Amino acid sequence: MSEWTLLWMFVPTFFLISASPGLCMMLAMSFGASLGLRRTLWVITGELVGVALIALTALLGYTRVLVEHPALLQGFKYGGALYLLWLGVMGWRASRGGALMPEADRGLLALALRGFTVAISNPKSWLFMMTLLPPFISPDLDVGRQTLAFVTLIVLIECVNLLLYAYGGQKANRLLQGQGRGDLLGRLSSLLMMGIALYWLLG
Repeated sequence: MSEWTLLWMFVPTFFLISASPGLCMMLAMSFGASLGLRRTLWVITGELVGVALIALTALLGYTRVLVEHPALLQGFKYGGALYLLWLGVMGWRASRGGALMPEADRGLLALALRGFTVAISNPKSWLFMMTLLPPFISPDLDVGRQTLAFVTLIVLIECVNLLLYAYGGQKANRLLQGQGRGDLLGRLSSLLMMGIALYWLLG
């Protein structure tokens, strides 16, 4: 199977999974609603760096350590869930008080770090990359070229979807503000974050 065939098989598969609502997408939507698309670009940049790092480690085989040590994987799972739960609670409290998210007054690098931290602590991303990426790597082709191609595609696809979510959050927030319900989107996204966190903790 040629490298191009593998890539064209991978693109629609990853795009559909990436576009589904998840931690990174919900965070982009929340920040897009509270900070606007321009400042949310820094959050998205941090998320993309985190996703690229996860993909790179999966392709290089380092994530076998997580498979061979289930306790470490569980630590990632529960740590990410508690962090997500904290973000949801903070977002809920901010929306109830009519304020922006606590990160609204942070610097640009702090916003990028927040995106990176959320992406790298997302257990779903680790599990997904570990199971999806290896089958697409062909031993008959140059591994270095394949790794570069897949990581590049992952970052590009993830970037498109994150931008769509952030833009959608911004537009939805403006619409709700015009109807006097500017806090609704923040509450819904916070509830979804807390729901995902509880699912991870109890699952």
